[in-house]
Amino acid sequence: MSAHMQEFERVDRRRARARLLTVAAVLAGIAAWAVLPFGIVLLTRGEAAGWALVVTGVVLVAACAAAIVAAVRSRVVPQSLPGKANPVFDEPQPSKNPVGGYSTAGMHLGSH
Repeated sequence: MSAHMQEFERVDRRRARARLLTVAAVLAGIAAWAVLPFGIVLLTRGEAAGWALVVTGVVLVAACAAAIVAAVRSRVVPQSLPGKANPVFDEPQPSKNPVGGYSTAGMHLGSH
């Protein structure tokens, strides 16, 4: 398999993982939205089942947030891995063109 096909499959798997995590986040959010208020209402009535629903709702909210963060992180993975530093990157190099333009140093254009 060529390197291009391997890269394509890797990107495709990352996109599929992001879609799956997004769907999981939406489902967990909807479930938390349905369970948590009902648990709070049961707690105000003094029923013990309300505690179980509130705990379940809080866990679902946490799962929704975790799925959102994981989806965003898997979507913005850098395209390349970091490598060895290039030693000449930080060294200035003079221009290879000896003929300057209108902003040549020493012409004092715009300094008055």
